[in-house]
Amino acid sequence: MSNIFIPAYWPLFTTHELRRFDYVAKGVPNFTSVFSYDAGSASMLYNNYDSNNIWLNRWYYQYRTGFGIAEWRDDYPNNKKIVMNPPIGWGEFTYVGGKYENKPQFDFIKCWPPATGSGEQIVSFEDHLPVMTVNGVAYNDVIQFSYLQSWGGKPATGARYWMALGIGPIATQFLTQSATEPTVITESPIWYATVTRVNA
Repeated sequence: MSNIFIPAYWPLFTTHELRRFDYVAKGVPNFTSVFSYDAGSASMLYNNYDSNNIWLNRWYYQYRTGFGIAEWRDDYPNNKKIVMNPPIGWGEFTYVGGKYENKPQFDFIKCWPPATGSGEQIVSFEDHLPVMTVNGVAYNDVIQFSYLQSWGGKPATGARYWMALGIGPIATQFLTQSATEPTVITESPIWYATVTRVNA
C-alpha cells in the first residue's frame, strides 16, 4: 500500500505560467480550464470557461501543510464570492482505496453577498496508473479519484479526475447523485484534455 502525496498531482507553482486544459468529449460541449498563480492571495487560480469561452467560475486553492489542498474561495459571475473556513479539502496523503472527508463552512462576513452554508466533501482515491495516454500524449504517474460534494443536505454533485504528476487534470468526468436514490450516481462522458503551457 503506497503513500500518495496528493498535492504533487495538482497544479502548484509560483511562476507566471498559464497552464491551459482544453477538454473534449463526444456528444457534449467542450470546456476549458486555466490554472495560474495569484501572488496577492498566495493561491492557485482554477478558472473554467464554457465552449464559447464564457467564464464560469474560479477556485482559489493552496497547499496547507497538515491539511493538504485547501479550496478556500470560489468566485462566480455577477461578483458572487464564496469564502470558506474550513475550506473544501482535497487531502494530503492517501493510498488507492482511501477516502478523505471534510465539512467546509461558508465564512458569512467574507462571502459576497454575505451567506451561510455548510457542506460535506467526500473524495475517493480509486487508482494509481503508471501511464495514461490522452490525445496522443503519454503521461507518467496518474492518480484517479472521484469526489461528491453536498451542501445543505441536497443531493451531491462532483466529478472524477485523472491527474498526472506535476501536470494536473488530464481528464475529467462529471458525477450527479440521484435525488431519490442516493446510491445511484450518474456519470457524464469523459472529457480528455489537450494541455498547453505558456510562459513556463
